[in-house]
Order: sequence, then C-alpha cells, then structure tokens
Amino acid sequence: MSDISSKALVMNPSGLAHDVRVGPFSFVGPEVTIGAGTVLHSHVTVTGRTQIAGECELFPGCVVGAPPVGVAEADAGQCVLDERNVIREHVIIAAGAPGGRGTLLGPTNLFMVGCQVGHDASVAGEGLFANFTRIGQGAGIEKFVRTSGLTVISDYATVGAYSFTTGYASVERDAPPYVIMQGLPSRVRSINVENLRRCGFDADTIQCLKSTFRMLFNGSVTFPPPEALQAAEEASDNEHVRILVDFLRRSADCPTGRWLEPAEEAC
Repeated sequence: MSDISSKALVMNPSGLAHDVRVGPFSFVGPEVTIGAGTVLHSHVTVTGRTQIAGECELFPGCVVGAPPVGVAEADAGQCVLDERNVIREHVIIAAGAPGGRGTLLGPTNLFMVGCQVGHDASVAGEGLFANFTRIGQGAGIEKFVRTSGLTVISDYATVGAYSFTTGYASVERDAPPYVIMQGLPSRVRSINVENLRRCGFDADTIQCLKSTFRMLFNGSVTFPPPEALQAAEEASDNEHVRILVDFLRRSADCPTGRWLEPAEEAC
C-alpha cells in the first residue's frame, strides 16, 4: 500500500503504485499516475494528465504538469516523466499545450533548484541541469547534455547530445552536439572533451572530433559554410563526425537556426 501522509491530498490513490511515498502538504491530481518506488517529499504539486514512472524523486516546492500560461487545465496536454528523474526544489515542468506533443522527459535526468521546462519540450535523458536553467517551449534536449546555472535555452532550440553550456549562456540557436557553448548570445567554444571521456568515448574518436572542430569553428560562428561541412565530412568516416555535420546542416537550413521551430513562427 502507498505511504501517503495524512496531511497530503491525493485525488486518486489508485493511480499510485503500491510503494509510492507522498509527503505532507503535497497534492496529486485525479488523472496523475505514479510508478513504483517514486517519492514525493512535502509540498509537491503534481497535476493534469501527468505520468511519472518508477524511482523518481520530487522535492519540496516543485510543480509538475500544470497547464501552460493562458491554457485551462482541462485543455492542457500530457506531461510524461520516465524513470529515475530527480526533480529538486521549486522546479516547474509544464504540461503540453492543446494539440501539442506533450512535455516529455526521458530517463535519469537531474533538474536542480529552480529549473523550468516549458510546454512541449523534450529531454532525451541522462541530462544534468544546474540551478535555474530554463528550457523553452518546444525545445529539444538530446542525451547526456549538461548545463551550468542560469542557462537559457530558447523556445524550439535543440541542444545536441554530450554538449555543455557555461553559466549564463543564452542558447538562441541550435547548439551542436559534443561542444561547449558559452556567452550571451552563446558561441561554440570547443569540443566538450571531459564529458566525452566520462561518457566512454575513446581517444581516437575525441581526436577526430577535435580535428573536425578546428575545420568548422573559429569561435565566432555557429553554422559553418557548406564548403566547410563538405570538407569535414570527406576528411573522416567517423560516425560522430557525421552526426555533427548532419546536425549543423539541418539547423543551417532553417531561417532562425532552430529546426524544431514551426514554419509559421519562423517567418
């Protein structure tokens, strides 16, 4: 049987797995489902059409599944958290907008104090988001992304896998995979060597990416010209070099540099 504090309000206890723990002064809405092993500490709000998988942990003051601004709760879309997500204090994760894809968080993410995830954003998994990181509506975060505090990721921007943003970075266009982004507006600064090593990349692959970086970036551009992309592609048959080049081509083809942005908003 779920361990629900007598001071908590759970509208539909049958939606909770048998060993879910809910602390005092928490609220769980009637359409919420929560998987095995998940813990809600005190003063947690989970509402709307929210699905939380097993082994997640939600800390005081966080709000998950509330409707986007200007949208009635009955009209809001889904909010889905995969397993092993840790949501620290005062994090806000919005539900999807009406007719949208929903807000989707993959497995094993850590959202530190005060982070915000906009409606219909997606986070692939294995991410680490430092205090007060803002992920805009419709943004796409690929796997193993790391952010420093107060990073702002614009609406519909994509942050590529294994990348890192420094403190106060403002990601206004798609951020390539494997790199460090810095500044306001952010610029590509270097290959994210330390994160690649921690994630098990071998020395040869890291060297290939470093060589490709020198061909593509000089610290002042985000999207290299087509001829530079072609030269980088021809210089190496490494899979990760191909992923980097394909990412840059896709983003460069968009007027705003954000390939997830709907055409009607990009005009």
